[in-house]
Amino acid sequence: MSNLVISLGLGSMALALLFGLIYKFTGLKAYNTSALVVAIMLFVFIPASILTWQGADVFAIHLALYIIVPYGLGIIFTQKEAEATDGGKAKLGRLHWAPMVLVGFFTIIASVQAVLITLAHNGMPQQFIGTLLPTPDNPAEKVTSGFPGTVSGIQERDQALAVHRISELQEQRELGWQVRQGWDEDPVQGETARLLVEVRDAEGRAISDAAISGAFLWVADARQDQTFDMQPVGDGLYQVEVQLPSPGRWEVRYFVEHDGHRLEQQARTRVRGVSS
Repeated sequence: MSNLVISLGLGSMALALLFGLIYKFTGLKAYNTSALVVAIMLFVFIPASILTWQGADVFAIHLALYIIVPYGLGIIFTQKEAEATDGGKAKLGRLHWAPMVLVGFFTIIASVQAVLITLAHNGMPQQFIGTLLPTPDNPAEKVTSGFPGTVSGIQERDQALAVHRISELQEQRELGWQVRQGWDEDPVQGETARLLVEVRDAEGRAISDAAISGAFLWVADARQDQTFDMQPVGDGLYQVEVQLPSPGRWEVRYFVEHDGHRLEQQARTRVRGVSS
C-alpha cells in the first residue's frame, strides 16, 4: 500500500509545487499555468509509466489525480484572480467553499481508489487477519485476500484442477504405469524440499528415461505458481528441489512422457508454516 500512496502523494506535491513556481515567476494566468503543468506532466508521466508498467488501474488512478491537482489549483487561483481589484496575480486568502469541496471530493475518491487497488494487488495486511477477516481453522493455512486479476492460460489452469475427460483417463489406465510421488522430508514454508517420483511400467520395470515436468499450483493466487522439471537419479526415480513460499494446501500437476506416451498425475500436498 505504501508504494502507491507515496507515489500519489509525492507526485501531487511535485505538481502543486511546479504550479506555484510557474505561476509566481511567469506572466501566465492560473488556467494557462494549469494547462502547462498538465502538459509537462503528460510528457514525463506517460513514457515513465510505459517503462515501469504496473497495470491499467494503477496508471489510471495516477493520471486522474495528476490532472485533478493542477486543474483544481487552476480553479482556485482563477477565482482569486477574479476577486483581485488590480487584475493582477491572485493572492492566497479566504477561499470560496465550492472549489474546496470539489478538490476535497476528488482527493477522497483518489485515496479510496488507491487503497482498493492496493488491497486487490497485495491483499489485506496480515495483522488484520482475525480482525477484519476470519482466522483460519488450521494455523498452517494462509488467508489470501488479494485478487491477482486475469490469469494467463486460465483454461489450462482450470483443466489442471478439474476431472479429465473419460477418454483421456481410459488411455492412461491402459498404459498401466505405476507412478508414485512423495517428499524426502515434509516441506516447510520458504525452505528447500525435495520431491521424488518413481515411475514403473505395467510389469513393474523401472522407467529411467522419461521426461517429467509440472507445476505447483497455489489456488488462491496464480502468481505464486511454480513450474519444475525433474531430473532422473536411476532405478525409475526422479527428483526436483523446490521452495514453496506459502503455507497450506498446494495442488501438484505433472506429466510423465516416455516412448510417445504421456501420463498426467495430480495430487495435493500441504506445506507447514515456519514455527514461531
